[in-house]
Amino acid sequence: MRYQSELERLTTLDAATIRLACSSSGSLPGLIADAVDRCIAFDDRADEESADGHHDEATLCRQEASAWRATVATLQAMAADAHTAGHEAGAA
Repeated sequence: MRYQSELERLTTLDAATIRLACSSSGSLPGLIADAVDRCIAFDDRADEESADGHHDEATLCRQEASAWRATVATLQAMAADAHTAGHEAGAA
């Protein structure tokens, strides 16, 4: 539940995607890859906006990239917990 709350707070993923992430650890690698791609895209766009002198837009893009980085970190933590739980279940 704490991961769901964190993902909801970040507002990067829609409700259906959050439910999927929380209910299916098999979905996490793809979700992580997508979140990394989005982070990179927003960082690239921020650089372009900054180079064009659009500093407010660059700031917004950097904030969005930051939210996606936090999303990646949360999804990776979920994957690590799922991996650990799987190993503990296998050892039982």
